[in-house]
Amino acid sequence: MSEAAVITGASSGVGKSLAIQLSEAGYKVVLAARSKNKLNAIAEEIRKKGGSCLVVPTDVSQSEQIDNLKERALGFGDISIVINNAGLGKFCKIEEVTIEDWDSQLDVNLRASFLVSQAFISDMKQREKGALVFMNSVAGKKGYPYSAAYVASKYGMRGLADSMREELRENNIRVISIHPGAVDTPFWDGTEVNFPREEMLDVHTLAQSIVHAIQSPGNFTVEELVVRRTAGDF
Repeated sequence: MSEAAVITGASSGVGKSLAIQLSEAGYKVVLAARSKNKLNAIAEEIRKKGGSCLVVPTDVSQSEQIDNLKERALGFGDISIVINNAGLGKFCKIEEVTIEDWDSQLDVNLRASFLVSQAFISDMKQREKGALVFMNSVAGKKGYPYSAAYVASKYGMRGLADSMREELRENNIRVISIHPGAVDTPFWDGTEVNFPREEMLDVHTLAQSIVHAIQSPGNFTVEELVVRRTAGDF
């Protein structure tokens, strides 16, 4: 079996661009997200270019669906890359945050990143090779208003990645945290955030930078990558 990459949140935005670019780089790709139709459309695009991919509709907030993702992915190829890209953000005043909104953001952004990574670590250890990528945010390094649950989940993801990195060094498993500023993706659709979309980071350029970090040669590794527009945060 050839090397493969698992990508959550692969149906749009950064996940979609990463799936296409990793396929072009020669990896088999496992596409995981809730929308089967969107995943199938991306899979068709990848296959037309000669790539190999597997569609696994997955709601990462459901642990049994992560178990299914693990089983199907490990049967598809040697998983050398896991990209925790699925993310959820809801923005409002702190007194308006509901327990449901709090739980959903912690479940998708933090708990799922832990469970998805954990699912493939044993296999990576056996082969003494692997990369765990955490699609974080500048909100994982600095608090922003109207984002309490989102910021808390991203700070938690940063801590999770930092701990895993120190634990897994001896197994030659790299842990990479990506901290981008606002990226022009469907993440912002339907939100009341009024940042000008045309001034956000370009999704394809960001994906190129991530693929470059993943493919760092030899014993060289990028542990954290902070990417902002030159003008800084909005």
